[in-house]
Amino acid sequence: MDIETLERGTMLAQMKADHKALSSTLAALAQSQFPPTADKVLRKFPASEAAAYLGITPRYLALSADEMGLQIEKVGRGERRHYALEQMNQIRAYLAEKAGDDTAKATFYDPRRKGDEELQIIACSNFKGGSAKTCTSVHLAEYLALQGYRVLLVDLDPQGSASSMLGVVPELVPEDESLFAAIRYNEPASLSDVVQKTYFANLDLAVGSPFLTEWEFFAPHYATLAGQEEPGIRNRIADIEDERKQKGISNTRLRELEEELNREHAALSDCLQRKLYFTRLQLAFEDVEADYDVIICDTPPSLGYLSNAASFAADHLLVTIHPQWIDCESMAQYLATSIAHNEFFESTVAKQLGPEYLVPKTLQYLITRHDNTSRPETDVVTMLRSQLQNVFTSTMLRSSAIAEAGNVQQTLYEADRSNFNGKTYDRALDSLNKVNEEMEQILKTYWGRS
Repeated sequence: MDIETLERGTMLAQMKADHKALSSTLAALAQSQFPPTADKVLRKFPASEAAAYLGITPRYLALSADEMGLQIEKVGRGERRHYALEQMNQIRAYLAEKAGDDTAKATFYDPRRKGDEELQIIACSNFKGGSAKTCTSVHLAEYLALQGYRVLLVDLDPQGSASSMLGVVPELVPEDESLFAAIRYNEPASLSDVVQKTYFANLDLAVGSPFLTEWEFFAPHYATLAGQEEPGIRNRIADIEDERKQKGISNTRLRELEEELNREHAALSDCLQRKLYFTRLQLAFEDVEADYDVIICDTPPSLGYLSNAASFAADHLLVTIHPQWIDCESMAQYLATSIAHNEFFESTVAKQLGPEYLVPKTLQYLITRHDNTSRPETDVVTMLRSQLQNVFTSTMLRSSAIAEAGNVQQTLYEADRSNFNGKTYDRALDSLNKVNEEMEQILKTYWGRS
């Protein structure tokens, strides 16, 4: 029986037909919402909202804009001012410069990291879907951008949901323009070459795409091959070192041995990078370290190779939890698996590279999609706070406003309040701001700011 006959009327045949039908429909919708020539545009912010992000009064905001000669859009009969995010950033820089030698005041207006303050990397993680990892990642990225930080959002999920939220259609992104290009094993690109600017000032994106599934497949393959190659390389290095110590060796031969040794050390470095697959993302970040204050990794709903790479690269692991008992059981499994993985990572790095390559990390928990009117959920939240360390004080509330904004691929920071029930919008936005403020405070503490 040939394959075509076998497939007819089977699950595989249905799967192929369903995939073709669904993919074509989604592609048509994507083309209509975000055609290749279209650009997503960020709304302008009313004076009260813009002033709140800058930490000043609307009056002082207007005065500063006038002093700078900015052309601010005025709306309606009352000529209410609306500010573009780019203009808000210009005003930030202006006020920081006016602060002069008052470093604390200048940093308040322009919070970008200074001097020896190091890049901070956050990985949002959980291997259970539905815990709002992507929602958390994108809202946190936009919040920090609104505060004036330089942010890179790294979409590690092959589904590319975070990329979609920022107006990119992952299926239409060529391999060389996706994150995969920067971490692949054959002819990797520099991360700076694949990072894209977005419509949201201060926020750049490394696009997630289906190509990332290939990395999940090839990472263990190359790690295994590297493990097989390593002993031979180390033996050749030992032989060269022994020959160099011999008496009476000619200068010509010494130079030859030096060149051979350099080649073998380069081969060993390449071998270790392939063997220690979980360091690959961290190494890619070195290319853009000077360009950002914060990198946020949105991980796939699994503890596979991509999530492990993000966890190893991160300074802060932010685990999202939906407050249901079944999710708590999944959470316990997640922690058990993560412990095993991280113990392996740390022992391997300490042995292969040295303990100085291990850096301290923080582990934080964020309760998401929380219905604070539900008694059962309140009981779960109470239990989590009593059993886990470093649970955020604030929770991300379940809100129809967040869901409705997501249906049109917007965050609450992008959406216009007039499109929602005002109280619902305000309650959801307040919840997001409080959560994101807690994460921002952790970053400030890491930088040694009061």
